[in-house]
Parts: sequence; C-alpha cells; structure tokens
Amino acid sequence: MADELQSLLEKINAEGVKKAEAERAEILAAAKAEAKQIVDAAKAEAERLTAAAEAESATLRQRAESEVKQAARDTLLELKAELETRLNNAVNGAAAQALDPKLMAEIVKAMVAKFADDPDAEVTVRCAVNERAALDAALKNALADSLIKTPKVLADHTLTGGLELGTSNGQLYFDFSLEAIGGVVGAYAGEHIAALFGGK
Repeated sequence: MADELQSLLEKINAEGVKKAEAERAEILAAAKAEAKQIVDAAKAEAERLTAAAEAESATLRQRAESEVKQAARDTLLELKAELETRLNNAVNGAAAQALDPKLMAEIVKAMVAKFADDPDAEVTVRCAVNERAALDAALKNALADSLIKTPKVLADHTLTGGLELGTSNGQLYFDFSLEAIGGVVGAYAGEHIAALFGGK
C-alpha cells in the first residue's frame, strides 16, 4: 500500500512537473511572441518617424534654399535700382552743369543758322523758368553779330533745365532738355547696368 501511495505521489508529481513545464514553455513562447511584436512595432514606428523627419528636413532645406535665392534676387534688384538712381542723378547733375545759358545760346545759334532757311520763321526756345532771363540775355549776345532774328524765349514750368527749340513752320524741333538728355544717357547706361545683372 505504501508502495502504491509512493507510486501515485510520484506520478502526480511527475504530471505536475510536466504540466508546469508545459505552462512555462507556453508562457515563455507567448512572452517571446509579444516581445517580437513590440520590437517590430517599435522598429516600424522608428522607421515612420525617421521618414517623416527626413521629409520635413528636405522640405525645410528646399524652403531655405528658395528663400536664400529670393533674397539674393531681391538684393540684386535693389542694387540695380540704386545704381540706376545714382546714375540718373549723376547724369542730370552733369547735364545741368553743362547746359548753362551760354552753352544753350551757342546750341540755338548753331541750330538756327544751319536749319532755319525761312527768314520769316519764328524760332521759339522753351527753357526752365529760372533760366529764362539768363538765356534771353545770352541769346541776344550770341546773335548780336549775325542776321539771325533773336528767338522768342518762353519759360516752361515742366522743364527743369536745358531747352527745347522749334520753329513756327515746323521745320525744326530739337529737345535738349535735362529730361530728354537724362533719358537718352540713362537708357544707354541702363542697358549696360542690366547687362551686369544678367539682363534682369
């Protein structure tokens, strides 16, 4: 009887051990499977976050490059505009100094003598208001020893310097105003400035 009891106890013990080992193996397999799922999910999330960070980085880099290019274009345009402004100021300043009443009188005398073949044609000179009296006096002096009739000098509020010359018969018209000279020289120089900036 004792032997049977001992045998039964050993059998129960062996079955308990087997069952415990089976449960342990099952729990261990489940834990490994769950750990693998967690690791795989973590890898997938890390890959997703890395891809998102790389995409964001590429977007930021493209935006930064675009902003730098735009800033460079804006700087070149501002520099070009500043150069054109300074050039126009320099041209207008030089033209204003060069076109004094004495020189304008010589221009009128040469033009009238060369082109006004109708002695009855009235020559009209338009000039800036503040230069009218000086130009009138200079013309009288310049034409005093010639047979050319002294032109009529008119003050024009729209002119800042220089003169416009014309005849009543429409045969002659020349524009030596600061605006015209500045426009011609400025356009010529502006082409060269534009060429410096690649025609932009």
